[in-house]
Amino acid sequence: MSLLKFMVIALLLTVVSLGYVYQQAELLRINYNINYNKDDLSVLLDRNSSLMYNVNSLQSPLYVQQRLVGQEELEWEIPSHWHTIGLAEAAK
Repeated sequence: MSLLKFMVIALLLTVVSLGYVYQQAELLRINYNINYNKDDLSVLLDRNSSLMYNVNSLQSPLYVQQRLVGQEELEWEIPSHWHTIGLAEAAK
């Protein structure tokens, strides 16, 4: 009976130890994923600030005026979808 108790306790300790090691490995994997996502986030935030600067510095009315003044005969065309900006998009 003593040997049976020893085997049950050893098995229980082994299962608990394996569970602890699995938890630590998962915590380490999640930590790596968090750090990777933070790096991606910083790159995306830098790109966003660069793109917002470009959007804010666009001078389309000046470009249209220069085009109207510079050319006597213009070729007007119906704008396609990518030529137009909706009001909801401009408010962002």
